[in-house]
Amino acid sequence: MMHIVLLGSAALAPALRGLGHRVLTLGCMGEGFDIPLRHPLSAATFRSLLADRSFKPDLLVLADEGNVPLVVGLECLPWPQIFFSIDTFCNPWHVPFAHAFELALVAQRDFVPLFVDEGHAARWFPLFCRVTVSAQSPEEWLAARDIPVAFVGTLNPANIPDRQSFLNAFRALHPLVCLQGDFVPVFQRARIVLNQTAAGEVNYRCLESMGCGAALLHDSREHGFTELFVEGVNVLPPYLRLRAETAAASAREALARPYELAELALAGRELAAARHTDEARARELCTLAEPLLGSRAHEARLATLPRRRRLVSSAYGTLAAELPDSLAPLRDFYRDAAVQAYG
Repeated sequence: MMHIVLLGSAALAPALRGLGHRVLTLGCMGEGFDIPLRHPLSAATFRSLLADRSFKPDLLVLADEGNVPLVVGLECLPWPQIFFSIDTFCNPWHVPFAHAFELALVAQRDFVPLFVDEGHAARWFPLFCRVTVSAQSPEEWLAARDIPVAFVGTLNPANIPDRQSFLNAFRALHPLVCLQGDFVPVFQRARIVLNQTAAGEVNYRCLESMGCGAALLHDSREHGFTELFVEGVNVLPPYLRLRAETAAASAREALARPYELAELALAGRELAAARHTDEARARELCTLAEPLLGSRAHEARLATLPRRRRLVSSAYGTLAAELPDSLAPLRDFYRDAAVQAYG
């Protein structure tokens, strides 16, 4: 059993606990954290929080949740650390920030070289889902699904300004249930889940749709899509990105062959259940962590701490330069953290 601090996203916490590990979660996006955070912390304050809980970590995992760094000074902490970078495409500071860790896990395959070229130990680590429906026959699948095409997600995200216009264009060509909020009850009724991405990434929606038993209609073949899935077997062939007419035509064609669509969706569910669950990723994470603990890999980081601190500080500087005036206190916090590394 490992004592694991899970900082940021707590999505893997249930699976890690199910494997017998003791997990302490800290984060600020959402609810249910063991220690909710309201603002970034220094490493000293962070360690005090752990001491107050009598929690001595064997491993720290920072799982990207689309937020700023929640702890400044992670590079000085005396245990092995793993960074799970998900939204690398809109957070270039992730690459220098990874110098605070022994291993970088990168959700989008095509960004792994960015980390490797900077000297990081890095590997592809795809996203995951929970399977929410049981195995069915095609007939049962068809009877249970009364939504032809669905999209559930943020409708006007700042980093995807073309999403709303694309969804509107699709809906003008084909019926579409389009919502924000809890995706599970919608995806469990949908025959096809329409995906639209920021940068062609294999996002959570890809696997969540399959875990709910729907057929995935994605907009890219990048970032390992063709390694993870087989077009026409367990996912629909991707449409041309931002081309609503090709997406609508693909959906219409698939829906016109309902039995084949059911077989494809059920094959996708089977693939998700076999290879892409949160439990599967939790097991892989633990397997990757074991040699780091056994070799006390963090000692190499601590032996080069001044260099690591300067490298990580460049991430804070990059982040400070990107934050707007409306977040001036946060911007100043990271700017000061960057300057102090060279003090």
